[in-house]
Amino acid sequence: MKKDLKSKLVNRKVNKPDPLLMSVALLVLRIMNKAYKVEFTYDYDRDLIKGQPTILLSSHAARLEFIYSIYGFGRKDVNVVCGYQNILQKGLYSLMLRLGVISKYLYQPDVSCVKNMLHVLKRGGAIGLFPEGIQSSSGSTHPINPATAKFIKKSKANIVVCSTKGAYLATNRYSSDRKKGYIGVNYTLLFTPAMLKELSEEQIYNEILNKISYNDFAYNRAARNKYVGKKPNAFGLDRILYKCPACKNEHKMRVENDAIVCGECGFGAKVDEYYDLLDSNGKVYPFNIDSWYKWQRSCVAEQIQEESFELTLSGSLCTLKLDRLRKAPRDREILSVGEAKLTNRGLTFRGTVGGEQSDFDFHASSVYSLTCTTKNELEFFCNGEYFMIIPEAGTRNLIRWTLASEEIHNLYDEKWRAACTDVYEYNKVDIYEGDVYE
Repeated sequence: MKKDLKSKLVNRKVNKPDPLLMSVALLVLRIMNKAYKVEFTYDYDRDLIKGQPTILLSSHAARLEFIYSIYGFGRKDVNVVCGYQNILQKGLYSLMLRLGVISKYLYQPDVSCVKNMLHVLKRGGAIGLFPEGIQSSSGSTHPINPATAKFIKKSKANIVVCSTKGAYLATNRYSSDRKKGYIGVNYTLLFTPAMLKELSEEQIYNEILNKISYNDFAYNRAARNKYVGKKPNAFGLDRILYKCPACKNEHKMRVENDAIVCGECGFGAKVDEYYDLLDSNGKVYPFNIDSWYKWQRSCVAEQIQEESFELTLSGSLCTLKLDRLRKAPRDREILSVGEAKLTNRGLTFRGTVGGEQSDFDFHASSVYSLTCTTKNELEFFCNGEYFMIIPEAGTRNLIRWTLASEEIHNLYDEKWRAACTDVYEYNKVDIYEGDVYE
């Protein structure tokens, strides 16, 4: 029986990265990092662990994080872990396989991925891992699954943590505009095999979270680095900020030049070159974009407790075609066309395909996140399968679906809820944090 692309990818033997191709890749990354003026610093002597089994844990503040972290790590034998939907792309699939990329179902338990990672370490290689899973939505740390600590302890490897400053501000989640500005990348040897032997999983988890944590807006409040692109820093901000902090109305925020403005009450905040939020009189609000975003999450966490909570949108439910590689959007298999509905019990999709009824039910315990992509679509994994919801043209504010789906999942998953509590500051509900100041 002929295997599909997914089976070939997941079940293949992961080899060392092609040395020639890896050399070329690192050369390209070197040129890009030089152009971006990225600064690299190290808290350890890289030669001391050269050729030893090592895991690189990198923050994921920016969509270009791999450009910084993999290049600065400097090893040609590093097998990078990547969401499998990002590998199944025409023009990238063969290249990624030659680079030894390890596929992963995001958020989902993945035995094949773990086996492949242990295989790499057993032969003395290195693994590049982004424990947050996806790029930050708002410039601060996403939850890290505590199961990561279990794997780290079992690995008996050196653990290097790569953390960044300013990366989100240069390539944020809500706009494709690349900003010129400071990016600092630091590498720390956090654990050696001997240290892992003595530490508990809880201690390992806390140390990793402490070292990898970042908040680029809070950082730049003190650093005062300028970030300037072709478009204003407010451009696209209404993709992640949809609730007015003044009148509390939702889906009324819009971007006007260099400011985000509420169409209901007129509240507005200008975003300057430091990513500070300023009102029309030039005064600075003590809250930043990240705290505004987290305040929205706190509001959603309360809303989903109501039995009547419901989000709906019209569109298509799709997955990836796995018989052969195609360029998007021809790589999509339409499973149903109709209406998606999210409640505090989970996600349903009711529709038709080819004139036949085609309905789907996804329980909240199996869906960690309906992640809003840069293409204004929703993607998610459920029980090892990848899905996309493609909304009708003109649909906006999908970030509320992301927040709601994540908080609904937390109702059914105590461990993941605890991991979210470690980073999301649910109790910090006053985003003004006091009076407006000069």
